[in-house]
Amino acid sequence: MKRRHKIGVIGNLVLFQALWFTTVLGAAAGEVRPALAVLVLLLAWGPLTGSLTGSSAGRDLRLVCFGVALGAVVELLWVLPGLIEYRLQPVSWLPPPWILLLWAGLAVSFHYSLSWLQGRPGLAAVFGAVGGVCSMAAGIRFGAASAPLGMVPLLVVYGLVFSLLVPLLAWRARAIWSDNAETMAG
Repeated sequence: MKRRHKIGVIGNLVLFQALWFTTVLGAAAGEVRPALAVLVLLLAWGPLTGSLTGSSAGRDLRLVCFGVALGAVVELLWVLPGLIEYRLQPVSWLPPPWILLLWAGLAVSFHYSLSWLQGRPGLAAVFGAVGGVCSMAAGIRFGAASAPLGMVPLLVVYGLVFSLLVPLLAWRARAIWSDNAETMAG
């Protein structure tokens, strides 16, 4: 990896981890405004380092919109049947806004720190299943959510769904990157 590109990737990695912790710990404590500030920094990071990474705010925004829309739909898979109850969930049948902050951060990371998963669907599936389950289990342990029907059913569904979602997000990130390159060349 070129030295200049490392700045974008490492910055995204650090900011996404900061987003996860501020969002999850903030939700557990009843305060998620700091997470919104971290998300703004994360989303600005790509365009701020754009001359180093080849980033485009428009490309990142397209991926964020896709990720948030996907997340809003997918979250219903565990919210509606009662597999999970989130803290700060204003409507019992809808995911809370703070979880969508995580979806935005996750999505944009496929242009940076998770770009290595593009073109590797098998690896992305394994990474999604393991990473998704670990993330959810940690979030519950930190108090951001609970599993009313038990951890096993939630984590099985979560692992299966994320084994499909991570390859999908990696594919979409690659497609957006390619679309952007063709538009710039044409």
